Amino acid sequence: MPYRFDSLLDGFALTATIAISVGILHEGERAATSSLVPCTMEIFPGARDSLTTTLLGRAGRETIAAGAGVVDRWIVGRFGPSIHGQIVLVDSILGAGADLTRRALDARQSTEVLIVPWGNNPGCGVDLWHHSALWISPDSSGLFSVRLRPESLWVSGRPTFDAFFAVNYSYADGPHTVGPHTVIRGLTEANVDGKGSLTPAEVFSLYSALPAVGHESDSSAIERLRAWVRAHPSVRTRYPGNLILQRWPLDPRR
Repeated sequence: MPYRFDSLLDGFALTATIAISVGILHEGERAATSSLVPCTMEIFPGARDSLTTTLLGRAGRETIAAGAGVVDRWIVGRFGPSIHGQIVLVDSILGAGADLTRRALDARQSTEVLIVPWGNNPGCGVDLWHHSALWISPDSSGLFSVRLRPESLWVSGRPTFDAFFAVNYSYADGPHTVGPHTVIRGLTEANVDGKGSLTPAEVFSLYSALPAVGHESDSSAIERLRAWVRAHPSVRTRYPGNLILQRWPLDPRR
């Protein structure tokens, strides 16, 4: 069966109220905004699902051939050998595959992983990435929602991740992504406290506090999130925290 992830979209528990068609302007690029992708899939997962690894890291300057991994060859076609990923130096990691990744990095005495970006087609299915594999600005910090490949598909023993829907599920500075230094138009309730967007490290901390998918009605998990938000009140109004938290019952008086 083709590995398209279409059937998994409902499980991602997306909460953003804006579609990816919201225009963005990167610093130094003040031209009129345009739609990033024709798909109207929303951005930023609002919960941690059992298949996703949340990774905080700093982008390297090197790209490496990675192949298609688990993506079906009919999607990749003859372009499999040309698929590359970008080296990222891990700062923090949680979720699926986190323990395995830590053990592998400890054994290698390295923090390097490889993240392979993927695009999406007009029907929101997985598609080739049609841009440079150096997709995140080198030396910048980013937050990535990714899938760890089976060990047999790691590149040279390095933990290798697929960034499916990379434009949507990454918070990092790059020519095709939304990051902490992106100038955003059309977002209401964002940055209203004047403190600017959250850093990738702050978004990672928020994700570590979110209940996992399947625990949305767990009162203790909700209370832990409320306590975290009370300790970090500006996350409610700073992008993208204001979007990520929209699905959760966080009465500000509690």
